[in-house]
Amino acid sequence: MSESDPVNLKQDRRQWLMTSATVLGAAVLPLSGAATDALPSETETARPGAGEPQTGGEAKSGARFFTPAQHTLIEELSETIIPADSHSGGAKAAKVTDFIEQTVRESTDDQQKALWREGLRLMESMSQHYNGKSFVNASTEEKIAVLKVLSDNEQLTELPEVQFFRELKRLTVHGYYTSKIGIHDELEYKGNRVLMEYVGCGDPTPPTT
Repeated sequence: MSESDPVNLKQDRRQWLMTSATVLGAAVLPLSGAATDALPSETETARPGAGEPQTGGEAKSGARFFTPAQHTLIEELSETIIPADSHSGGAKAAKVTDFIEQTVRESTDDQQKALWREGLRLMESMSQHYNGKSFVNASTEEKIAVLKVLSDNEQLTELPEVQFFRELKRLTVHGYYTSKIGIHDELEYKGNRVLMEYVGCGDPTPPTT
């Protein structure tokens, strides 16, 4: 996929969903809103005693929303958006995925939680279609190519994968630039300091009278 040959996501979507469903199984196909809202998180279905009545909030306090595989996928997605460079660490070093985990887990918005479950499935489906492999196992260039499809079609906000991409970017940027790495290494924020000399904009030489 080259920049001179952009993918029309709306036209290509049915084909990549059908192709990827064959590889990954029907579970990758997007769920309807009602079905998604009713779906428990994969971590809850895997926990011992899942489905049993729980008393108090302490039973849920230690549960994670994302599975280990989903956690790794979000790490790779966020790192592709904000990669490490010679100046500072990227999203992975800044533990952006932990921030996203906490944000989604503690959210009271069931639609947001459903969007993340569905969006992660769709990202794997897209990667299988365009690269023939999972997103985690794809090369940096292949990962960028998948996200570029979504970026080039970001105006198609009715598609759940585009909605997910926008939410992924929002939380990745928020998590990164509220982390120590984002604030101090990337932005080089030094904190509140007394300036011994004020250097204004433009020519520092005072005008002559």
